[in-house]
Amino acid sequence: MADIESFHFEGNEIAPGTGKEVSLELGDGPAGNSRSIPVYIIHGTRPGPVLALTAGIHGDELNGVSVAHHLIHGDDHIAGTDDDRISREELAGTIICVPVVNIEGMLLEQRGAPDNRDINRLFPGKKQGNQSQRIAYVLFNSVVKRSDYLIDLHSAPHSRTNLPHVRANFDQKDCMELARAFGTQIILHSTGPRGSLRRTATKQGTPTILLEAGTAHRFEMDAVHAGIEGVLNVMGHLGMIERENKLPAVRLLVRRSKWARAEAGGLLYSRVNVGDHVKKGQEIALVTDPLGEQTHSIESPRTGVIVGLALNPLVRAGDPIANIVLCSSGKWKRAQNEFNADEPEEESVDDEESLDDA
Repeated sequence: MADIESFHFEGNEIAPGTGKEVSLELGDGPAGNSRSIPVYIIHGTRPGPVLALTAGIHGDELNGVSVAHHLIHGDDHIAGTDDDRISREELAGTIICVPVVNIEGMLLEQRGAPDNRDINRLFPGKKQGNQSQRIAYVLFNSVVKRSDYLIDLHSAPHSRTNLPHVRANFDQKDCMELARAFGTQIILHSTGPRGSLRRTATKQGTPTILLEAGTAHRFEMDAVHAGIEGVLNVMGHLGMIERENKLPAVRLLVRRSKWARAEAGGLLYSRVNVGDHVKKGQEIALVTDPLGEQTHSIESPRTGVIVGLALNPLVRAGDPIANIVLCSSGKWKRAQNEFNADEPEEESVDDEESLDDA
């Protein structure tokens, strides 16, 4: 432990081989109470990179919060016990983990901050700005600028669900290395919207990828475990831990994807699930009026995999129903069922619509 110095963060000292909960101060709330964002830092005993994990930028997206929690505390929810996934004594480098960025949004069970703004459109923020801009500013300057790499954990909004996949800028080499190491079968190209954390962080020199997994307002353990394994894969890739990564036999690099849309409004009855493989022309949903006397069939516009799926049963003409990535059934079966530690076979997919909404 004498070979590495303590890690200093916002006036706190974290000794090698230890973890510590600290806070990012945000100023007073309406009752005069102090407001802050909790941060958990794990500092290793060997030199290595600083990896930041952020979750809960959107207050209703909870799967990423659970990913962060399990990485810090293990399945028994107690840090420093035998089931911990990260050994502090063997860790190389430092992890800065922000389990919930948008604390007040989470308590209100809403996507935005209390001022109803989307924090993930306001980076790098403003020191003297509105509430959301101040949150973005504190996070960016205290966490992002201290980090060599960043993984931002998200879910779909409450009206949709997503198959776990990574979004990354294909034109940034360092981002693509992280995305490939994460280990999902599908990587979607996206630079991120203007003002988003990953776009702004990558631009200022911190390569960033984003996980999309599951839906809002709940813990979905399949999505959570996909996130846990992906983060550990990245840590193994960066040399922070010893790990034999489990990678799919086939990986789809998706430049663009295609939404199947409702051609009539009404009540949605889905015939498929996220992750299903569908054939072109296959019926994937029905839209009916409340009495069921009129029905409209929605067919898949292509053969491929359903990456995103609408959950809200109330639809209007033109609403997106299923996001489908081109892929043969044989290739998708291999991607799901065959794994190894070698480089997967990659297939590039370029379709009609890009995804830049997170």
